[in-house]
Amino acid sequence: MAEFPKNHVEAFQGFVGIEYVSTDADKCDQYAKDWTRQSSTHASCVVFPKSTREVSDLLKYCNEHSLKVVPSGGRTGLAGGAVATKGEVVLSLDRMNKIESIDRVGMVARVEAGVSCEALQQAALDNDLFFALDLASKGSCQLGGNIATNAGGLKLIRYGGAREQVLGIEAVLADGTILDMNYSLRKNNTGLDLKQMFISTEGTLGVVTRATLRLQPKPNDLLLSFFAVDSFEKIARLVELCNEHRMSPTAFEFFSNDALEVVERFHKNLHSPFSERTAYYVLLEFDSYGHKSDVYLEPFAATALESEIANDAVIASSSAQFKNLWALRENISESVAQNGHVRKNDISLPIEDLKSFVEDLDKIVKKAPKEIQLIIFGHIGDGNLHINYIAPKSMDIQQFHAMARKVEEEVFALLPKYRGSISAEHGIGLLKKKDLKFSRSPEEILWMKKIKALFDPKETLNPGKIFDMSVDM
Repeated sequence: MAEFPKNHVEAFQGFVGIEYVSTDADKCDQYAKDWTRQSSTHASCVVFPKSTREVSDLLKYCNEHSLKVVPSGGRTGLAGGAVATKGEVVLSLDRMNKIESIDRVGMVARVEAGVSCEALQQAALDNDLFFALDLASKGSCQLGGNIATNAGGLKLIRYGGAREQVLGIEAVLADGTILDMNYSLRKNNTGLDLKQMFISTEGTLGVVTRATLRLQPKPNDLLLSFFAVDSFEKIARLVELCNEHRMSPTAFEFFSNDALEVVERFHKNLHSPFSERTAYYVLLEFDSYGHKSDVYLEPFAATALESEIANDAVIASSSAQFKNLWALRENISESVAQNGHVRKNDISLPIEDLKSFVEDLDKIVKKAPKEIQLIIFGHIGDGNLHINYIAPKSMDIQQFHAMARKVEEEVFALLPKYRGSISAEHGIGLLKKKDLKFSRSPEEILWMKKIKALFDPKETLNPGKIFDMSVDM
């Protein structure tokens, strides 16, 4: 492996300081990978800028010297979007971690890109406000990465994903140009909204360095109900029941009994509140708007039981029970990872087609190799299903991925029938670019490439992510 040229190291040190440039093999390996763990990694250098100007100087230099750059946030992605594979320079936003201001009147936060999601959540609560992006990785993920991937999360059904939280951003282009679009305006009808070009494009068009984000009034006392249902069709009927009762959930989550059993296996203090097992479970969270549960939620639960939509139901009666019920859902990903080899899909479909899709999915599951178990959970209120393929760690890892991939391809091939997406919130990155055709037409992909070529003609930023520029241009 060739040593990274000393002149580049010295140039980077001149921009950010000697101690904030590293070619150490362990450090490079750490910052070259994200949570996917499915791609071989290789970074030549990691650089830690402290300001937008330093990011600009670094990118301008790399662009001029044909050095490829991988922007890096919390590296919690699950599609290989922050992975360095060919000796790229990793540009880490770790040091740009300042919450610049919280405006309690305008209900906005101004932040640097390296602030963690959890840090902003806490700062908002300290100011009697609420930041609505809520992710399982909130303690590690960074807001710049959340914006770059348009992260979704548990509260999307009420508040939307990352895109809906963004009022303004500052971004640096591949040639070092700084675009200051960091407005706090809620209405700005002055031509193309360029900030949208940097949301969900995974750092391929520019590096988000600062943002102005929407905050919300802190919710009143939240109410949480937990339902047991014996078919996926009845989950869809719960959605209908919410609409009939004019109830707007802050979260609508579901998971299979297999998912529950995996959580119980690795978290001995967590268990179902029901004596009997059913195929699926649903968590419904509501803002009480000052009402007690007997006025607002209990009639809803009673209707679900009387109409035989739900087999059983419980309403959290204490903060401890509230926390424990949520833990059954929030610990699924961690528990699945401990259980064995994992391959993850996160797909989305029109809500009205979920029942039909799951019927088709069941046919695939029945044909799947017996060594592969499918565990399903997700954000049902916004049509997002997480499909996890798992196998014992005793299985050869390459054999596992080959077998799981065959099942995955069958699942993806179903999506055009329903005009669904191969990625609801994880992005495309390296892992799904060969599958982009299942969700995007050739014409759409061509125009994506044309836009990439306009913003980054030298392919300096995050090369090889989402699609390969050399193909069909």
